Amino acid sequence: MSVHFKMSAEIQDYFSYVMNPGGFKVAEDKNKFIKFDVYYCCALVGLAACKKDDNKSDLSDIVPTYPKEYRNTKAYIAGLLVASEAKKNGINIHNPKLEEIMLTYLSSDDDTMLSDLGVETLNAYSLKGARILQEYMLDRPSSKEEFLQFFYSVMKGFDE
Repeated sequence: MSVHFKMSAEIQDYFSYVMNPGGFKVAEDKNKFIKFDVYYCCALVGLAACKKDDNKSDLSDIVPTYPKEYRNTKAYIAGLLVASEAKKNGINIHNPKLEEIMLTYLSSDDDTMLSDLGVETLNAYSLKGARILQEYMLDRPSSKEEFLQFFYSVMKGFDE
């Protein structure tokens, strides 16, 4: 895989109070997330909203593949990406076009189970999810708990 999971410098700065500077490493400060935790939460928000931000101008690599803590969830993440793309395109599970989406975004040749386009698309969902979270926050979160409260509130809104 030549495409990595990416996050914009602006988003990294916005969430810097709750993120460990090392994207892949376990947080030295147990009160902080690894960068991928924040990336993943932002991706979940973007996927739930079925909204992407394709602006790649400020993106930088955070990790080349899933951190150890996320390796068991790669099929779930891939499935969420396919489900969101299908929903966004009005394709249900019985539609033959679902196979096209799967072939476009998934790859059995990669450790992430995603094609390069799949990773790029997940990056776009994560960026939009970060923007959605920013809209709901009055100020940048100063703790994991505060971040998770906003994340929960935003995600709960998609259930309604």
